[in-house]
Amino acid sequence: METANIPLKKYFLYSLVLVILLFMYQWVSSPMVVTVTGVGEVSAKAETATLTFVLSSNNESPQSASDKVKETLKNIKETLRTSGIPESDIYEASTVILPASSVVAGATGYQATLNMGIKTTQINNLDGITANLYSQGAVVVTQPILSVGDKEKLEKEAYDLALNSVKKQSNNIAFKYLKLLKKIVLVQESQTSPSSTVTSKADTVAQIDKNLSSEDGLIKISKVLSVSYKMW
Repeated sequence: METANIPLKKYFLYSLVLVILLFMYQWVSSPMVVTVTGVGEVSAKAETATLTFVLSSNNESPQSASDKVKETLKNIKETLRTSGIPESDIYEASTVILPASSVVAGATGYQATLNMGIKTTQINNLDGITANLYSQGAVVVTQPILSVGDKEKLEKEAYDLALNSVKKQSNNIAFKYLKLLKKIVLVQESQTSPSSTVTSKADTVAQIDKNLSSEDGLIKISKVLSVSYKMW
């Protein structure tokens, strides 16, 4: 009688193993997929600012247009040096002279333009510098681009904060749904950085004050991580 039960026990054991294998296959092949987003932000005092601007002059002769731009260039350089910006931090490109009609339809004569840029540590005086540039003849001045000394370190700190946020959220989700295993399948990263825009004479001071933090020249660097997990 006992001998007759042996095949039945084996059949039951095999069936049990098969059910377990099917369950494990289903468990492995059907993970829960979730995506979490973490944000990290750090701030630091800006150490330098870069501004670019354009000089332009129109005249009936190309030489006169060029001479006028060079005169404006000389005055601006003198003003910048007087304000404490060294010659080594003042940049200029070559003068470009074009028929005015190629710039503005119907215009006559010639237009001379010159692109310039400066780098300064006078973070608290950017509105004053910009106003001086316009008063000396600049026609377009960009918003200042602020820079910090050790940007890579700040970016890493922001990344670590974002990553910690992602880990905390994923752990909470795993605990809520009783998931024991996690695997990262996709990581997407983005970053916000200061950008440059153009000012006008009328809004120079207002625009710069608006773009700077209430704490003068404070730069904020943000990292956004979007991480997709498979959880079992």
